[in-house]
Amino acid sequence: MSYLTTDQSRLTSDVDKLVKNVLFKNLSCKSFQNKLNELYRPFMLMYYLHDTANYSQAINALINSSIIFIGTTHPYDVIWDYEMTQKLITELLDYKNSIMREKYDWIYQEKKNKKSLDLYFKSLIENRSRVLIIFIELKYLKDQRHNVTIFDFHNHIKKLRRLITTEDSCFKHKTGYAWALEQGYKDGGFHCHLVLTYDNSKRYSDWYIAKAIGEKWQEITKGVGTYHNSNDAETKRTYGKDGKLGIGRIHRDNPREVENAFTVAGYLTKSDKYGQKLKVWVPKMQTFGHGEFKEE
Repeated sequence: MSYLTTDQSRLTSDVDKLVKNVLFKNLSCKSFQNKLNELYRPFMLMYYLHDTANYSQAINALINSSIIFIGTTHPYDVIWDYEMTQKLITELLDYKNSIMREKYDWIYQEKKNKKSLDLYFKSLIENRSRVLIIFIELKYLKDQRHNVTIFDFHNHIKKLRRLITTEDSCFKHKTGYAWALEQGYKDGGFHCHLVLTYDNSKRYSDWYIAKAIGEKWQEITKGVGTYHNSNDAETKRTYGKDGKLGIGRIHRDNPREVENAFTVAGYLTKSDKYGQKLKVWVPKMQTFGHGEFKEE
C-alpha cells in the first residue's frame, strides 16, 4: 500500500486501527514496528500540514506518546527500531481507558441520536397519508479520495445542507431530512448517508429525485464526488421480495412499510458502526443532524 500521496481518510483510518490492534488485539511488537514505519512519516507530514484538525483518542495517543521519545523537531524523519517500538507500546498502554471511554461515549451519543431521529421520523410519517422516502450515499470517486481532506468534506457538506434548507430544485417539496457523516475503515473514505422525505402528492419519482441529489453533490464537489442511489428499481425490487422495502412510496396505514422505513432511517444512528466513526474532524464539526418538524 502506497502513501506517496496524502490520503487523509486512509492514513487516519490506518493509524487509528494500528493503535487499537496493538492495545486490544495483541498485535506483535514486530508487526507493529513494521506497520508503524510504513505509516508514521506520511502521517506526521500530514499532521503538521493540517494542524488544526482534531483526531481520535487512538491517534492522539500515538502522537503524544511518540513525541516523548523523538521530540517535535522533524518527527517525520524518524525510523522506529525494535527497542523504541517496545517503549512506545508501553507508553500507549496508558491511553487504553481514554480510547475505550471514547467508544462508550460515542455509543451513548448514537443512542440519543436514534431517539431524536425516531421521534422526528414518526412525526414526518404520521403527518401525511403517504410520503416518498429517499436514501442516498454521497461519497467520492476512488481515484480522487486521496485529494479530499476533512476540510474539503466539511465544506462540501455545509454547501449541501444550505441547499437542502432552501427547498429549491431537487429539494422542492421536501418535508424532512436527516444525515450522518462516516469514514470507511478500508477504502470507503469520507461519506455521508442522507435520508429525505417528500410530499408524495407533489413529487412522484423517488429514483429521479435521488439521481438529481447525487448530481447536485457532483456539482458541489466539482466532479470528485459520486453517489449510490438506493432508490433504483433493482434495489427496491430486491428488498420488496424480502418484505423489507422501506424507501420509495410509504403509506402511513401500512405497518410493514412504516416499520421498514424506520429501519432505513435508523441506519444513520446504528451504534454497532463504531468502526465508521470519523477519526479526523474539523473543530465543532457536526456528524449527525436532522430537520425540524413543522406540522401543516
